[in-house]
Parts: sequence; structure tokens; C-alpha cells
Amino acid sequence: DAKVLEAMSTVETKLAFIGAGLMGVPMATRLLDAKYTVYAWNRTRSKLAPLAAKGARACGTAAEAIAGAEVAIIMLSAAKAIKAVLVDDAKVLEAVKGKTIVNMSTIGPDESKGFAKAVENAGGVYVESPVLGTVPQATSGVLQILASARDEGTVTGILPLLKVMGKPRYIGKITASCTYKLALNSMLVANTTALAYSLGYLRRSGLDTKTFMDIVQGGILQCPYYNLKYKGMMERDFSPTNFATKLMLKDVDLAIGEGKRRGVNTASVEGIRSVLQRAIEIGEGEKDFSSLYNAIDPK
Repeated sequence: DAKVLEAMSTVETKLAFIGAGLMGVPMATRLLDAKYTVYAWNRTRSKLAPLAAKGARACGTAAEAIAGAEVAIIMLSAAKAIKAVLVDDAKVLEAVKGKTIVNMSTIGPDESKGFAKAVENAGGVYVESPVLGTVPQATSGVLQILASARDEGTVTGILPLLKVMGKPRYIGKITASCTYKLALNSMLVANTTALAYSLGYLRRSGLDTKTFMDIVQGGILQCPYYNLKYKGMMERDFSPTNFATKLMLKDVDLAIGEGKRRGVNTASVEGIRSVLQRAIEIGEGEKDFSSLYNAIDPK
């Protein structure tokens, strides 16, 4: 029964949160504000300070955090980091038994399938649950949360805690959510690159970019996202970093690899990849990925 499953995940549910990066801190903070008990771990311990100040129990190891919890949320930068924590640590695998592991990181479908197998072999339950949104959405609790599992009941059981962080939806079996996420990020970076090119082209042609934006937002190309990035591109001010360029490159590489395996022409995404690579070469790797504007319209 769905109501019984939802009741299983209340503020009485003890949580582990693995990862205290740009997204992890605001996501875990919302859970703490909702009165969940959170055992937190991060490789760089100092990054746990804002969570500890909110009442999180800072743990010395990931195994310690997971051992104290019923549900463990993983929000790390890439599959390599997840493997080091989840698969390569025997103590973590021991702690996983009987727990639900919710992987909210952006990784490839095959990578997620491998983690699902490792968790299930250790006696745990795996949920693949990447998110759409960046720091402002994480802070406000309006992330779009995709969730895949062996069965829908597993997702239903953790809906209350997912709803604290955003708007969850069941997508289907393992790999489905990761596939959607790579498609969504491909669209996100394509839109950003298209905006940067158009603005750079107009600027170098001596034409008014505000007129361009008025035309865009007044017709079929209308898109609120463009307004969020316009001012930063025009002022070459890409702070704060909500989504680092180097991490977007990682996601684009995943999308290209997945597309090639499925016989999709990846030329357009490979062009975007070259722009991101150039942005990193000129020092924009840690900045918000909208700084790819500087690779398209150099200073």
C-alpha cells in the first residue's frame, strides 16, 4: 500500500548524506531543517562544517555514516568518486546491508547499473535518482528529482524525504533516470552555447544584444533560462558557480559515449565539447559553465 510505504520514510528515518559539495550542502541542509537525523561524510572533512552547524553528525568515514542510517544519499561528482566510496571500501559494503542507497549523482546508465549490482550483492536496495537543477533550486527545494528502481514501491517508500529536496517522479527501471539526465544536460549546455554564440556574434557586429533578447523572449524562442544567463555573459561575471565547467564537460563526455553506443550522430555535442574544453584551457574550469562564453567570444 502506497500510504504504508510513504509512512516508512518519515523524519524518524535516519539518513546518511555522502558528499558536501555545491549541491550536497543545500540538499542536506533542507533535510536537517525538516528535522531528519543526518549522518554526514565528505572526503574533505572541513566542508562538513555548515552541516554540522545545522545539527548533522559529522562522521570520520562513509561506513560510519551509512552504518548509523536507514537510507543513504550519495551526491558526489563522478562515478570514480562513488566507486571509491561505495564499491572499493569493504566496510561500506558491510554497512549497506539492509539499507536503501539513493544515488543522486549524475553518472552514466551503465555506471549506475554497476553500482546497483554492487549494492544489491551487498544486501542493500539501490535507487538511481539524479536531479535537474543547480544550487538555487537545491536551496529552495524545487529540484526536479528523477527516480528509478527495481520496483516503484521502493521509490514510493522514500517519497517524503525526496519531497523535502524537490519534485520527485518515478521514471522506471534502473538506467532510465540517468539516461534522461544526460539528455537534459545535453539540452541545457546546447541552449547555453547557442545563447553565448548569438550574443558574441551580435556584440562583435556592433548590434544591441538587448534588442535581440526582447525578440527572443517575445516569440517562439521564449525561454526563461536565457534571462538567467544573459547578464553574466554580457558582464563576463559568472559568479556564483552553480554548475562547474569541468563537471559539465564530464556530463557531455558521458552523453557522447552513450550516443555513439546507440548510433546517434554526436557531431553537435562534440562541437560543444570543444567549446567546454577551450573554456577549461583558458581557466574557466572551476567557474560556472556559462563561462563558456569567454571561449566563444574571447576577451
